[in-house]
Amino acid sequence: MDHSAAPSSHPPISIHADIREPGWLQGFFLLLAAAYATLLVRFPNPFFADDSFFYLQVGRNFALGHGSTFNRLMPTNGYHPVWMLLCALVYKVFPGRAAGLHAIATLIVLLNLFVLLCVQRLLHKLGAQAWAAWTVLLPFLFGLQLGTESSVSAAALAAVLLALQHVFEQPSRRAVFCFHAAAVLAVLCRLDSIFVVASLWIATLVWLAQQIDRRPLRWHLQCTPLYIIFWGGYLLTNQRWFHNIVPISGLLKSSTPWRHHFGHNLPHTALLALLIAASALLILWRRQRDRWLLYVELPFFAGVLMHAAYITLRMTSETRWTWYYTSWALLAALAAARASACLLRPAHGTQWRNAIAVACALLASLALFHHYGWKHSKLQTLPLPAAVFEQAVEQQDHIQRVLAYDQPGAMAYYSNLAVVPVDGLMGNLDFQKELAQQGLQEFLRREKIEAFVGPAVPFDDWGRRTYCEQVFLESTRFTCAPLGHGLWTITGVEVYARRPFQPAGYMPLPAAQLIWNQPNYVAVWRIQQP
Repeated sequence: MDHSAAPSSHPPISIHADIREPGWLQGFFLLLAAAYATLLVRFPNPFFADDSFFYLQVGRNFALGHGSTFNRLMPTNGYHPVWMLLCALVYKVFPGRAAGLHAIATLIVLLNLFVLLCVQRLLHKLGAQAWAAWTVLLPFLFGLQLGTESSVSAAALAAVLLALQHVFEQPSRRAVFCFHAAAVLAVLCRLDSIFVVASLWIATLVWLAQQIDRRPLRWHLQCTPLYIIFWGGYLLTNQRWFHNIVPISGLLKSSTPWRHHFGHNLPHTALLALLIAASALLILWRRQRDRWLLYVELPFFAGVLMHAAYITLRMTSETRWTWYYTSWALLAALAAARASACLLRPAHGTQWRNAIAVACALLASLALFHHYGWKHSKLQTLPLPAAVFEQAVEQQDHIQRVLAYDQPGAMAYYSNLAVVPVDGLMGNLDFQKELAQQGLQEFLRREKIEAFVGPAVPFDDWGRRTYCEQVFLESTRFTCAPLGHGLWTITGVEVYARRPFQPAGYMPLPAAQLIWNQPNYVAVWRIQQP
């Protein structure tokens, strides 16, 4: 029979029995979550970033028997494996593009609900203010993750924390195994969660080593083969089928020196989450230095800081999107809830502070819902640019294969075109080697590329500064000419290989070859076969 380890010298996880939230407050956040979920399932397109269609396109190709490919021209492993597997399973049941998209949105909602249930359970165990967590988590989970792997990553990390709470409460063999199983899964859901998982693993090892009962420590160490089997198996599949253990997207984002500016790839979402987490942990350090802070929150924060250092010092500006920072937002929500409980404990004369804090949280939640939920969903009423693209380019101009500077996800998903992203993120190393060694023209000839997709023209001075004579996404540099009245147009494009980083060839894009132009989306030039 399992026994709890003897308590260490550190204070136990604090539980405030006097933390009570009125039913109307719980109901408010429940209705808010339901509203977010309804909008996401009913109007999924505005909530999905173009990059999220990378997963959907590859997952659908998987389900239809075409293998791990974005465009059926070259293989790709540019994704985190668990979310890709889930997408493929969805499209196996719902192979249609429209039905599949709504099914993916439903899956995201279910994963988000799992996160909320895990966090609710944790908050109850920790005696924290739930409203503070929901103010942070709800807009992030439903409005800022943009249809990518973040939902399944958040679900796995929330499961890690809940399992870890059980380990500290009663370190049974089952609790220890659940923690390790969730930790293994969390990294396969999002590979850079390794920083957080490793920090929590070491902290748990340190805590178990202090206990009198040595069995939980042995169970902890005996679970090491799980990591070897699953993580090692994943690395072997990359080596076997893609001849490299690193996913192509991470490899390219971490290897291109061009426009790698210190600190330019941390978005406001990441910085805000970091600020909330750091402030809350400082409050907890001064007010409530318990076991959860010392062995979970601080190690988790150390993992977040390592992740931040990795992104800032190693990765390029392509890592600026919100879905990279799921672990940061989760920690910010939980730490904020615990810090709020410390600051707003019921006491004589403090009711007004609690009321003001709750009122601010409600107003912030409504404002965020209006911006990231209701207002965002209204974009569904606009014509879908990718659908118009498919009708004009594929059906009317009979284009079959295109090279795209950006926005390749939706245009590939909503058409039968073979779309080759010139930045290489949905390609493989052979694509980069061919561009570098044989040049652009040889690739265009061999793959029978018929058109190039570039920025919509004409553009203003901002567009000129963004695209003209600047290397964009480490892959293209457009040459431009003035049209007068502050407007510019594209005359050609220099395409770059990213490994090694070097020019691969120049392609003229004269106005006579412009066959389609959608303002605020893309333009398409027919190219002459070399």
